[in-house]
Amino acid sequence: MLLTTIGFFALTGVFIWWHLRGSAPAGTAPPRAPEASRPCARCGASVAFSATYCPGCGIAQQIFEIVGAPTSAPGAAAPGAAPPRALVRADMCVGCGTCVAACPEVGAIVMRGKLAVVDDALCKGHGDCVSACPVSAIAVTTGAAINRIAVPMIDGNFQSNVPGIYIVGELGGRGLIKNAINEGKMAIEHVVAQLPPCEARNDGDPEAFDVCIVGSGPAGLSAGLEALRAGLRYVILEQGSVSDTVRKYPRKKLLLAEPVSIPLYGDLWIADASKETLLEVWGTIIANTGLQVRTGVKVDRVVRDGRFFDVVAEGAHYRARRVVLAMGRRGTPRRLGVPGEETDKVFFDIVEMEAFAGQKVLVVGGGDSAVESALGLANQPNTEVRLSYRGESFARVKARNQDKLNQAIASGLVIPMLRSEVREIRSDVVVMDVEGETMILPNDTVIVRIGGEAPSAFLEKLGVRIVEKDVPMPREVAKVG
Repeated sequence: MLLTTIGFFALTGVFIWWHLRGSAPAGTAPPRAPEASRPCARCGASVAFSATYCPGCGIAQQIFEIVGAPTSAPGAAAPGAAPPRALVRADMCVGCGTCVAACPEVGAIVMRGKLAVVDDALCKGHGDCVSACPVSAIAVTTGAAINRIAVPMIDGNFQSNVPGIYIVGELGGRGLIKNAINEGKMAIEHVVAQLPPCEARNDGDPEAFDVCIVGSGPAGLSAGLEALRAGLRYVILEQGSVSDTVRKYPRKKLLLAEPVSIPLYGDLWIADASKETLLEVWGTIIANTGLQVRTGVKVDRVVRDGRFFDVVAEGAHYRARRVVLAMGRRGTPRRLGVPGEETDKVFFDIVEMEAFAGQKVLVVGGGDSAVESALGLANQPNTEVRLSYRGESFARVKARNQDKLNQAIASGLVIPMLRSEVREIRSDVVVMDVEGETMILPNDTVIVRIGGEAPSAFLEKLGVRIVEKDVPMPREVAKVG
């Protein structure tokens, strides 16, 4: 009996041990290592590298790809040892084809629809396409999937190293419209946190604006709408017309393929959108919300004045506690200063050559940008292209442009007008001074390419640091390149 009892308990113990062994977690599997993470650029919360959104503030981390990218030493070699070659950012390319005309290697970069595509076997990494691209969508890399770009130094709230100065949109180095909209909104959210609309301003100037927004592209309009929604005292200054940046995109360019939240409007989702559609929507939003935009007002300078910023534009002074710069990367073009220059037949930048096909076009200027514009227009069917320059020759353009121009002139595609100046622009003609003689020419369009002020110089006068950053190229971009 005793032996039976002992055997029973022993056998039971064996079964219990066997059961516990089988039901326990796999003891041999090593514990999972914690996932690598980095701090959110906006709120500082820990965000896993695989995460799309911050668990703290809910912001999509893709918006901080430039803010969070490492700063490289000036002149330092980019990572990677392979020969340099061009990479095109598919998410920024506007399909203007300027890079194709600028590239000295035939076939190294070509247009496929509205996207520039690089042939690695032919690309020599000259970098002329980088300089020519109007939206900074091309970089030269040495093999690693790195895009080295020069951008203003800003933090996770898009505030620059100058406290109170915010930089959003294309000027900050990012070309996507959805990013520009989000950045403008986030910058104003930070302003609101510092300047609650419900609090009295006891800083000595109750008439000062809480925020002055420079530019009315997607970033500037988004910032303005958020300022209006929050109840800030704001002013928006635009040197051209509303949404000038979008107006210069090619027709039928795909702009939005996913929803983006617009202050005072809600989610905007325009699948397969064209710029015309987006401009129409912007117009509706402005009309419905009552957003005020002062167009035709060029900002000349911004200087610190105690607790305020003095924004000087067209001789007027706008005192503001904060300034949001949303004025794009194309800068301020130099003007001729002649009657008729303000009409809508005059352009200072073109990204869509085919829009001028079949017209009588006068290009003004003697530098590379003017010559490249003339050459691009000369390739459009049934287009008469005249190139006006007040100098004796086009001697200061690059050799490859000189060769192409000589060929175009010899074949009659470009008509050179040296020692000439525009005196007046009318609806259907231009009045020229050619070697001291007045000449009136039939004309549909005038393209003025005589240089301008780069936005980087404007920023440096403000004290904003320009740094070089190594931004990892998105997977789809590396594939395109």
